[in-house]
Amino acid sequence: MADGLTKRIRASISKLIDSGAHLDVSKTTEMIAKKLGLSERMINYTHIEIRNTLNEFGFKSTPYNERILFLPHCLKNSEKCTAKYNEEGLQCRDCGACQASELKKIAKELGYNAVFITPGGSMVEKLIEKHKPKAVLGVCCYEEANLAFDKFKGKNIAPQAILLLKDGCRNTLANIEEIKEKMRTIDEKIFETKSEKAN
Repeated sequence: MADGLTKRIRASISKLIDSGAHLDVSKTTEMIAKKLGLSERMINYTHIEIRNTLNEFGFKSTPYNERILFLPHCLKNSEKCTAKYNEEGLQCRDCGACQASELKKIAKELGYNAVFITPGGSMVEKLIEKHKPKAVLGVCCYEEANLAFDKFKGKNIAPQAILLLKDGCRNTLANIEEIKEKMRTIDEKIFETKSEKAN
């Protein structure tokens, strides 16, 4: 994805939200798409970024140890991966043949509660029910991201999604820098205030 274009999309979303406008996600996406002349892929990106922005405060307000990172199992290198599946998804062996081990390492360094590599859908729901995170970051395709946002409505979980650079069912590709930026997103001021009140 063109970095300059994604920044322009984010800026357009921020302006609309700052204006206090009531946002219908589909209509807002259409409006930005027309304004910037976006391709279908970038329209999908805009739609997800609007939903991310609407849930961002809750995500930023959640400490790392109450977050879970979900990665798609299609990220694995299908020719080299020897990892097996269990009830919690693909059990990555950190062989370095795909991007999963790097993302797992970053999440661990930050103190994320857990990282799961799953086929999506029902397994994600079961893992959320079992581990009860306050915030979730999913790396996935557009369809999975939209379904997840819909499922999280009304639940006490702040979702964020990063779309794959290359999707499909095998050997997909993620934007590591965008994921790292999102993973690290946190509002330190909130935790400083909580700490001051506790003292």
